[in-house]
Amino acid sequence: MWAPFSKEELINTIGKYNNSSAFRPDKLSWSYIKQIIWYDKCISKLIDIVNVCIGLGHWPFHFKTSTTVIISKPNKKSYNSFKSFHFIVLMNILGKLFEKMIRERLQFITISNNFIHLYQLDGLKHRLTTDAGVTLTHVIHSRWIKNLSTSTLAFDIVQFFPLLNHHLLSLIINKIRLDYKVLFFFKNYLVGKKTKYLWNGFQSPFCNINIGVGQESAFLPILSALYLSPIFHILEKWLNILKIPISIISFVDDGLFILQNEFISHSNVNLFCSYNVISFLLTKFGLVVEHGKTEVFHFSRSHGVFNLPSLDLSSLGSIILLPKNIW
Repeated sequence: MWAPFSKEELINTIGKYNNSSAFRPDKLSWSYIKQIIWYDKCISKLIDIVNVCIGLGHWPFHFKTSTTVIISKPNKKSYNSFKSFHFIVLMNILGKLFEKMIRERLQFITISNNFIHLYQLDGLKHRLTTDAGVTLTHVIHSRWIKNLSTSTLAFDIVQFFPLLNHHLLSLIINKIRLDYKVLFFFKNYLVGKKTKYLWNGFQSPFCNINIGVGQESAFLPILSALYLSPIFHILEKWLNILKIPISIISFVDDGLFILQNEFISHSNVNLFCSYNVISFLLTKFGLVVEHGKTEVFHFSRSHGVFNLPSLDLSSLGSIILLPKNIW
């Protein structure tokens, strides 16, 4: 069941914001919100709004509109590409506040019930990228003591956030078995969004942005993690069937395979197979690996010339046949 929000949850969420942040389209600031919550009537009204949004399974249009400010990056030779600009999305402040409250609750429920896979790090509470770095360093050094080399393969998902399929995301959220009102809320949240663009005094009319999950959304870390979680649960089963002793770390739209072996040539075979499997699974979920960014690293303690066996990832073929009931 989804319990109503409390005053403590709202106060804790507001306290994490910086008073000096930019004004939002609704002309409110965090310092103003922090002042009015000291009045019981005001804080009660705010809590009523977010509880009603969940209760009705509805996200008001006022919270779905945003302003995107385009800022030129300095010292660029050419401004013919969108990569030469910063895009800052400003949302209405109360919408941002309520999103963070709902996100904190959803993240707690999904992690405490092991719906989010242990492979998934970054953007989630108590799962920092720095922790992954410390862990990887420890793994490398501990295997060196046993005369084992550590091999890693890093891959990147191209255009991850815009490619998140809304229908599939709704099905995944439904698997959590939350109150049906929460599912209806997210179905409504994902559609009907609009933004207008500001650039050098130019202001565009509102444009529809009904694709994926916007990077300005407070829901982005948790919804991204939920979208990828089934992939990693399936991947783990497949690798167990194939008897590949490999670990993986996911940083939202990036991933890292980790393998220890005495012979790097053996590691290459397992890395090739694992890369084949993850590419296939991501395709089934409407995602694509950006092969041009895939990199392989070998950490060896050997001295002198380090002759690496070649690993050709360009010859990815059909997926290895596995039992149908693995799905």
